Amino acid sequence: MLRAADIWFAYDATPVLRDVRLTVPTAGIVGILGPNGSGKTTLLRVLAGTRRPQRGTVTLDGQPLTTFSRSDLARRMAVVPQETHLAFDYTVGEVTMMGRYPHLGAFEIEGPADIAVIEETLTSTGTLHLKDRLFATLSGGEKQRVVIAAALAQISGGAPSSRRDFGGPGFLLLDEPTASLDLGYQLEVAALLRRLHQERGVSIVISTHDLGLAGTLCDRLLMIRSGEVVADGETDAVLTTENVRTVFGVETDIIQRPSGQRVVVPIHPVRDTRA
Repeated sequence: MLRAADIWFAYDATPVLRDVRLTVPTAGIVGILGPNGSGKTTLLRVLAGTRRPQRGTVTLDGQPLTTFSRSDLARRMAVVPQETHLAFDYTVGEVTMMGRYPHLGAFEIEGPADIAVIEETLTSTGTLHLKDRLFATLSGGEKQRVVIAAALAQISGGAPSSRRDFGGPGFLLLDEPTASLDLGYQLEVAALLRRLHQERGVSIVISTHDLGLAGTLCDRLLMIRSGEVVADGETDAVLTTENVRTVFGVETDIIQRPSGQRVVVPIHPVRDTRA
């Protein structure tokens, strides 16, 4: 279980998160919703341990993140950023292999077990056929699936017994995973995440302002506005027209299809209630 309690975070003197609490159950899917500038990405970074809050704590299975080494933590949690820019021309296989670095000792090179892991994660994301392609030549949807494959390789076991294998289920943290994708790729990435969760038991946290994606994919939602929690709980209870009006300043219709897919239809803006 990943848990944030009483989190306060500020850049300089400006608070970005104020008394935020969030629980990510083991094998759960949690969405963090809010407009641009609400603190979603900062909260994701605090959960990942790349930002340390001024107040409050983040714990993994009851143990503070600050007690883990970076490599141990990286074996349990992987972050998928909104965009991935590489300094050099790496192939898809090389990008995915980067996810194995936390499993390697000093001066150790990847071995057959690591190669097996990346081939398995590329297969699970439908990108094995791209293994020898340059990452820069891929479409946006293909890049996103490859980065997810690298993240899975990072939190996957498969290491030889001579290495330390930090056990426990993995956590995948994604920042706006469908923001720059067309509709087809949005559906593809959403289906991929759902399948990875069902087949692997991976816990997933998604920071997004895509209400339809979060409402369809997530078990629980956290809505924040100006760094403060407006609503937190099961998806049915949180994704309401009243909460959307409060957080986003938009009147909406929320339609749930028999398939379970939720469609959020914006109707018109209302008086801006955001601080």
